[in-house]
Amino acid sequence: MAKENKDYIIPILKENPLFKEISDEELCAFLKISSVKKWPKNTCLFDGDSTLYNFYIIISGKLKLYYYNKAKDRKITLFLLVKNDAFDVSRLLNFSQHKVYYETLTSANILTTNSLLLKRWMMDNPEFYKSLLHYTLIKLKDLEEYVTSSSIDDTSTKLAKLLINNVNYSSNQIEKINDLPHKELAQLIGTTRAVLNRQIQVFKKEGIIDIRNKNIEIKNMDLLLDKLKNN
Repeated sequence: MAKENKDYIIPILKENPLFKEISDEELCAFLKISSVKKWPKNTCLFDGDSTLYNFYIIISGKLKLYYYNKAKDRKITLFLLVKNDAFDVSRLLNFSQHKVYYETLTSANILTTNSLLLKRWMMDNPEFYKSLLHYTLIKLKDLEEYVTSSSIDDTSTKLAKLLINNVNYSSNQIEKINDLPHKELAQLIGTTRAVLNRQIQVFKKEGIIDIRNKNIEIKNMDLLLDKLKNN
């Protein structure tokens, strides 16, 4: 069997904040205990044995981490995970299991590492552990803001925050969420697709956004920011 060539991943890992303090030699050692997996779109993974024994870093593609209430048949997306994101940190650090799902929103290339081998590697690379804790704190802050917004803000404010948090100010183009269907956008702000669609139409009529070929463009940033100031 031909040996997998993973040299192309080294520059990608160097751009990842998790590896900012890791030497080239240790990056190569990390790749030796890892493999690249291609996950097709709509691949679903429950937080169970897979995340108990493996740790994942996204090389390319998009995934969502979501909670599903079977009784109400409702999904809430807690995080949108993209390039350089990792999961599941809580299982790697021996926290308790949580009942969440992961699903690819696009095809994705995932760097997969056995958790036991990774823990041994981390013993020689404590800098990675520190970066992982910092990454976790950022995610916890994002989760705190999400929970607060879900409890307090109306749909108009939630949508405004979602757009502002994902806009490229130099081009006024929405990134990261731009190619997602409205159903996925609705789950990102804890509402239904019907409610989101109505709010999007309001934003369009007010001249705040325009949608062309499923791409959302900010037409008036000042009006969008006013949605936050007035709530």
